[in-house]
Amino acid sequence: MPDDDKGSAPTGKAVVAGGGLAGLAAAYRLADLGWRVTVLEKEPEAGGRCRTAGADGFLFDTGAQHCRDSYDATLKTAIELALGERFRVPIASKGLYRAAGVEPFVPRSARSVAQLPWRVLGARGLFEVPSAVMPLFRKYRSYNIRFPGWWTGGDLETADAFLDRRASRDYKSALAEPLALYAIGAELDRISAAGLMVATRVTFADRTVSFTTGMGSLAAALALKVDVETGTQVTGVLVEGGAAVGLKARPARGGRSRSYSAELVVCALPAPHVVGICGTLGSAARTAIEKARYSAAVVVNLAYARAAGGVAGPVMLPGSEGFQASWASSNASKADEHAPAGGSVVTVVFSGRRAEALLENDDGVLADLAVCEASRLYNLDGSRPVGLRVDRHHLGRPEVSPGHSARVRGLIEQGSGVANLLLAGDWTTSPTVEGAVSSGFAAAERAGAPG
Repeated sequence: MPDDDKGSAPTGKAVVAGGGLAGLAAAYRLADLGWRVTVLEKEPEAGGRCRTAGADGFLFDTGAQHCRDSYDATLKTAIELALGERFRVPIASKGLYRAAGVEPFVPRSARSVAQLPWRVLGARGLFEVPSAVMPLFRKYRSYNIRFPGWWTGGDLETADAFLDRRASRDYKSALAEPLALYAIGAELDRISAAGLMVATRVTFADRTVSFTTGMGSLAAALALKVDVETGTQVTGVLVEGGAAVGLKARPARGGRSRSYSAELVVCALPAPHVVGICGTLGSAARTAIEKARYSAAVVVNLAYARAAGGVAGPVMLPGSEGFQASWASSNASKADEHAPAGGSVVTVVFSGRRAEALLENDDGVLADLAVCEASRLYNLDGSRPVGLRVDRHHLGRPEVSPGHSARVRGLIEQGSGVANLLLAGDWTTSPTVEGAVSSGFAAAERAGAPG
């Protein structure tokens, strides 16, 4: 953000609906631009799907598990927030389960060609993977993770349809589907070909990184920099003369409503909640919200008193191999400090339709299933976990469905359709930690200096 904006901008009041990463990032950047900002969050703690819980010396990331080392803005923000010393880029391998074992690969390693995932398909993979992926890479310069500048063709069809013309059924079930569930959180028939490109890039080119104190450290550090009112549920945007003039909210546990007047309003809520809060919106915003679909996620963290032997991960788990989970990892893939000395945390993640089918099960059922899945991957000698945590996310991740990039582009160009009202969240950019942060920053920068 430009330094010359600081100090010279007149002050103004802004209010943000939603204290997840997007809302916190928007508030942080707005405050830096000279606004007086209040964030309203209905939960007892800010952070949304990016929180870390502690228990008996173990750290459990309840939703977001990693960010990626290619996102300079996120890394720069972490340094600004004094998180630099907590940042870790583990050297642990990722992996893909195949034929009763894990095939490891190392992103951007010195032996990257030898480690690429076509090994899991044997000699045939040397020909099949390039034929499926290279048409995407040829458009790479305008077709990468930073939404919405993607190749138009890749945005218009599903990954499933794209691969039907280029790859075998084995390729799709053994590699592409687990790749999509891991990186995007949804199956091939629910994401675009562009989404598959992003999944390929972030899995095999980017390293996953975290903080020694958990991914929730990022949200917690942002929350310390702004005024956050937790336990406060936003019920509506106040509009006068076609312009937003504040928010109406009430205590989440019940009580009298109150109004928060402001010259600028940012709505950083999940898309399904926006219409009920914001009322009438412009056509681009309505289209983006109406078309937004979410994949569910269930995150089970298992604490063990001993180290988990095996490929740290993330390890992608194909349904064709009998897995119900989509992927799993141990704390060694994030930071050893997530567990006491000699101990470990194993995280098992269910996503897409697999998660939807499991959401209503009780914690015991989900924990038993996670233990079974983890036992196939990690050498735990049959030991039971000494602690666990189960988190359900009905709105786990926005799906990168066909037309997503066009919808995001229209939303950026046309805005919310209501003056002084900005929309932020990972449904307005890429469905990642970095996307949530960048959406908040982008909203604040569109607001400019108050006046």
